[in-house]
Amino acid sequence: MTTMKLQKIFAAMALATVAASTSATVLTFDSLTAMAYGDGAPLLANMHYDGQNLTYVESGFQLTLNAPNAAPDAAHIGDGTYSEQTYNWHDGFENGLDTFVTVTRVGGGLFNLLGFDYYADGSSVWADGTLVGFIQDAGSWSMGLSGISELRLGSGAFNELDNLNVETAAVAAVPLPGTVSLLLAGLAAGALSRRRQQ
Repeated sequence: MTTMKLQKIFAAMALATVAASTSATVLTFDSLTAMAYGDGAPLLANMHYDGQNLTYVESGFQLTLNAPNAAPDAAHIGDGTYSEQTYNWHDGFENGLDTFVTVTRVGGGLFNLLGFDYYADGSSVWADGTLVGFIQDAGSWSMGLSGISELRLGSGAFNELDNLNVETAAVAAVPLPGTVSLLLAGLAAGALSRRRQQ
């Protein structure tokens, strides 16, 4: 009888566990085909202003052009180096100085950075507040970063990103609320039952 109760408890715990998984995607920016988005030019449906910042969403990830010195609704992307189907921006002019771009998951959470292509005048790369490198000229970033919540790219006079290869980070198996207490109660009942039988 006790064995059957424990089996039911363990089965319930298995069903109530969040499975570990990863989901890889490449942000290709294929929808970015106009000369500019923002600063009077129309935004796509997956873009919006948040004060001085301009956010772009693709495949569950968001890139935010943080423009602390821009006028509201003046920050824009698309004319940094202007290449179609790339995420590009410039530092200065309507964007104001000291711009930077952050990459996060929509709604938050951890992700792994597998790599990206770039063309930059010179930009620092930060992961969760730690400087991890510097990019300049044309090239590919191939240093993988695991379990980060934010990638931040500083700005040079011109900046361009493409083929941003990311994946959602694996989530450890975690029992749902109540499962642990249910398991402990079952174990305690089993121990008491054994004592009575002895």
